[in-house]
Amino acid sequence: MSRPFATSLQVPAGALAPALPPKRRAALALLVILGTGVLVGLVFGLWPGLDLAVTALGFDPAQRMFTHAYTPSLQTIRDVNDIIVRAVAVTAGVILILWLAAPKVAAARLPGALSLRAALFVLATLAVAPGLIVNGILKPHGGRPRPIEVTQFGGTLDFVPWWSPFGRCDANCSFASGEMSSATWLLAVAVLLPARWRSLGIVAVLAWALVVGGARMAQGGHFASDVLMSAVITALTVWGLHALILRPGERTA
Repeated sequence: MSRPFATSLQVPAGALAPALPPKRRAALALLVILGTGVLVGLVFGLWPGLDLAVTALGFDPAQRMFTHAYTPSLQTIRDVNDIIVRAVAVTAGVILILWLAAPKVAAARLPGALSLRAALFVLATLAVAPGLIVNGILKPHGGRPRPIEVTQFGGTLDFVPWWSPFGRCDANCSFASGEMSSATWLLAVAVLLPARWRSLGIVAVLAWALVVGGARMAQGGHFASDVLMSAVITALTVWGLHALILRPGERTA
């Protein structure tokens, strides 16, 4: 009797989906961020009425108010995001202090991913994106009124597109979204995860950021372009500081 014909179905690991080299992954990430920014900027810049149309979905013309402006669950989302951001920032600060005060103890006790550079990276991205760019420059000086402040939704100020610096908002303006920036900033933590968890972490952060941004839109606090462009600005900051602070080939890079 002849031996039965057997076919091996074993495929070498990585043969079906080979991992990209770090430089190509970084280039692809940058391309996605910039492409998203250009697309969002052009769409909402050329058709600013789209911002009004999206915002109108949560506005009740009869009552002249946003239906979910005071919904407790949406406020809870904001509070949870604030708690997460503060917890991550404090943790990164403690790690940084430990490395500076007792480097030998830090080297012996902390996992490799929690390096001095990693702590600096996390804190720097928080300070630059949500801190300096969004809350330090854009919101105080952008001039764009929030949805609840424009005439189309019961306010007294004129609507302006996301790119216009000629709005009549004096402070704490609509562009860009601070909550969206802080939620997207959590990408700085996701990219430090082990390789097998990194993609899942990035997806989870982006999903959470969309929840946070959607809550602010439903409350009448921001337009869609405020939320989306804030995410782009923050993600681009994370990408740039990752390239500057974390060395190529480092375990956390």
